[in-house]
Amino acid sequence: MDTKYRLVADQLIAAIDRGEYPIGSALPPLRELTRRFDVARGTARAAIAVLVTDGLAVVRQGVGTLVCATPARQPQPAPRREHLQLVLSGWTPVGADVATRLGLRTGSLVVHRIRHHRTGQRVVRVDEQWIPETVAGRIAHHTGHDIADFENTPHTDLTTLMRHAGLSPVVAVVTVRARMPAQVDCTTLDIPATQPLLVTDNVVHDSTGKALETTTSIGLSDHSTPMLTIPAL
Repeated sequence: MDTKYRLVADQLIAAIDRGEYPIGSALPPLRELTRRFDVARGTARAAIAVLVTDGLAVVRQGVGTLVCATPARQPQPAPRREHLQLVLSGWTPVGADVATRLGLRTGSLVVHRIRHHRTGQRVVRVDEQWIPETVAGRIAHHTGHDIADFENTPHTDLTTLMRHAGLSPVVAVVTVRARMPAQVDCTTLDIPATQPLLVTDNVVHDSTGKALETTTSIGLSDHSTPMLTIPAL
């Protein structure tokens, strides 16, 4: 079957879409199409017939083939919005690495929170967040929210609560690294053990340089770089 006419038709449609032939303008005559695309006259005529059938052009006797519409663009599917879900919140003694980030002694009590970033039903990133006892106490005193109580404070983002408590959070330290997933990562993110992960550590300070919280974000290295919410000063 001769498909050259379809190729010629597709190129003409693309040219209309680019604005080379605006509505009301004439397409090249058959003799020019045969020369330009190196095809037979019947092939050029079949290509014009495709445009006419698609409602993009009309043939006017003595005038030629006129463009009467532009190609309908296929609607792009709306991107699926990512949303946060708090899945754990409670007190825990802090390990050495996190203690160093927060300027605390190893074993100090902190609020430990885990958040899932979801796109639809899929978890695409996991945040582990640690908040010093002094910060949690100040939030409770000024706002009435116990952030260690999962039922009492379902807030996924603590920025507003910190500000209401008179704190001025700003991300001051960020490090990024890659690692292979552990079994819990494979289960939570529904990925194979061969899928590399991107890990981002950030420490949020107040205006005096005191650490208010630290978060480790774990996500797919081919999904996107983990987004950091950097509160305004």
